[in-house]
Amino acid sequence: MMFMIKDAGAGSRQRLSSTSHSPRRAVAVSGIPRPRASSVVSLCSALEDMFNVFFSLAKDNIPTASTSTIPFSGNSSRDQLISTVYKQHRARHRMLEPYRRLKNALKKLQDEYLESKEHKNLLTRYTQMQHMIHEVVLLEKQYWQLIDIPQQEISETPNAYVLRIVSFLDEKSHQPPPKPGAIASLLGTTVAAAERTKDQSLYDAIRSKTSDELRNECERLYTELYKLIHKYHALRCVVQQLSESFQDTKYYPIMPRYPLLKTMIKRVLRNPAFAEIAHEINE
Repeated sequence: MMFMIKDAGAGSRQRLSSTSHSPRRAVAVSGIPRPRASSVVSLCSALEDMFNVFFSLAKDNIPTASTSTIPFSGNSSRDQLISTVYKQHRARHRMLEPYRRLKNALKKLQDEYLESKEHKNLLTRYTQMQHMIHEVVLLEKQYWQLIDIPQQEISETPNAYVLRIVSFLDEKSHQPPPKPGAIASLLGTTVAAAERTKDQSLYDAIRSKTSDELRNECERLYTELYKLIHKYHALRCVVQQLSESFQDTKYYPIMPRYPLLKTMIKRVLRNPAFAEIAHEINE
């Protein structure tokens, strides 16, 4: 009986030595305890809880669709709202002057063209049409009277585009002007002092408004500025196209150029951009 047990022990040792190359059995032999099933479950549960916490934190930081698209509106401080409305008013003031120049020049072109129809003399009317087109084209050459506004990006929302233009015009207003002569420098100083007084009055008027009034005015100015920028861009394109056509026919003889000048003017007057502002009064 003892002999059989001894042989069985030897056989067991032989089988262990033959399977010692297996990693799992080697771990068992070396005395390292195997992980229990309950420990693995606890570890997985802890990892799952940790990932749930991280996911909830990340989800809280993602902006939802209910977020206002108007900057500094609703969830901002009063000072930020005042600053935004103030910059909007200044941007509108900067845009109105070149816009009025383009609008008045094109409406003057329309009036002069209608008056030129009363003249039967071809040479007289040719001279008049040449002069009236030249007056409009001159605006494009006098670049300092206009503003080069960046175009809207395809993926850019209207409010984001207006905010970019407002910041763009605000930066341009802080750029130092070129050094003029003595008389022009004195005149510029006087104009600058008047502008500062006007800006201070505007700022005081804005500060006197309530927060609700400021929010409503901010939303209204975003819409108004977007329309103004759109109309300015459209009129600027009309003038640029007219300038290119006028320069291309500059050295043509009178007979081929006369009908071309008429075509240029009619193309301007029938343009949708001009039709949109034709009812506005001259300023």
